[in-house]
Amino acid sequence: MRRWKPQPSGLLWLAVAVLAAATAGAGFFLLRIGAALDRPPAEWPINSALFAAILACLALLLLAGASVYRLAAALTLAYAVDRNGLYISWLGNRAVVPLQQIDSVESGVRVPATALGLLRSVGYYHGQVRTAQGRVIHRFSTRPLAQALVLHTAADSYAISPQDPDSFVQDLEQRRRLGAIQQLAPGVESGRTFAYQFWNDQVVRWALLLTLALNLLLLGGLMTIYPGLPPLIDLRADAAGAATTLVPRHQILFLPLAAVALALMNLGLGLTFYRREPVGALLLQLASAGVQLLFIVAALSILR
Repeated sequence: MRRWKPQPSGLLWLAVAVLAAATAGAGFFLLRIGAALDRPPAEWPINSALFAAILACLALLLLAGASVYRLAAALTLAYAVDRNGLYISWLGNRAVVPLQQIDSVESGVRVPATALGLLRSVGYYHGQVRTAQGRVIHRFSTRPLAQALVLHTAADSYAISPQDPDSFVQDLEQRRRLGAIQQLAPGVESGRTFAYQFWNDQVVRWALLLTLALNLLLLGGLMTIYPGLPPLIDLRADAAGAATTLVPRHQILFLPLAAVALALMNLGLGLTFYRREPVGALLLQLASAGVQLLFIVAALSILR
């Protein structure tokens, strides 16, 4: 089996620039949030402006994490060829293309531009695009499609950018003529290191997005009305509705914090048990969304 590295590209520096900008921005907002909370809880300036800073910080941290992943994926991107297939690997994943299913190799194609084009070019060109004829091209290239090698099968196409593409094509054709000694199934083999199967599960993704949205809704609502709350609020009431426990108003912010702590615990359990008990792991993530609803109902009952 012969391995090929991708052609060098400035897209690596784009990933580094996005990472640096996102990290700097997140650090700026973290300092602002830290300065606002670096005082007794009774003096915390809790309001919608601080919530906006938290949202911006969270978004930038997510962008920084995504940039780290794209940078690592680009640095580990490689191609390998043997008599049976073409293997495209990155961060423990491997896409398999059986050589006998490759009908033709084309140097460069053009596709309509999309709004997601820039987002999918951080580190290297990745993701699916469609030609004007509706054909799907899976991109694993450090070069734009107009400069990449595109391998066509009956069902899909694959864009790659090996160093010395002419030599790569010659090697590919020689191995195809030798004939396969093992039948391969096309597809992507997910690595275990980063629990790709868990993150790629559509139910998991939607459950996590719903959990995050509900938690931010709870936190944002509480922070928006916080300036209008009295210094002491009742967290408990007797059967007649009279307050039995008065506490400082900042303690109501423990509700979204407790909700996110439970969600993180369920996430950790889901990552641990997904391979052995996928249904149980999915139910844990759905339960996290349900827990957020329960905390929203609890906040409403306290503030009624």
